[in-house]
Amino acid sequence: MDELKNIAPELSKLEKVNPFRTPDQYFDDFSARLQMRIEAEKQTVVPQKNRFIQFLKPALGLAASFALIFLLVYVPLKTFMPGQENTVAEVTETEDLNLMNVIEHLDESSFISLLNGSDYNTDFTEEDLTLYVSANFNDYEIFENLDN
Repeated sequence: MDELKNIAPELSKLEKVNPFRTPDQYFDDFSARLQMRIEAEKQTVVPQKNRFIQFLKPALGLAASFALIFLLVYVPLKTFMPGQENTVAEVTETEDLNLMNVIEHLDESSFISLLNGSDYNTDFTEEDLTLYVSANFNDYEIFENLDN
């Protein structure tokens, strides 16, 4: 108690009384009030709706929201870009045809000259090889090939 007086003299002057208490005669008629409340809850039982509708309502809400999102995204895209799907297919076909034309007109001597040309770089540093291996192989494949 002396420590409390030294640390907080104003706090030590307060009375030690419990400020919480029940109202006067609260428990005299408590059981009657509780019984009345229980009876009131029994009388106000909410009738159950059709269970099928309760299960169907969230599913219908989800379906409606997906349909709305589809209409808000797909229809404007289809309206403003009507031929977009065909152009992507046409571009890939033309790229394939161009590549086939290059390959068909390439003879052996020009192919070998491309391989032996100055653009072909065979001087790799150890760092280049490390970066290539780490980017293209996982740890298991590297470990598996250590024995070979």
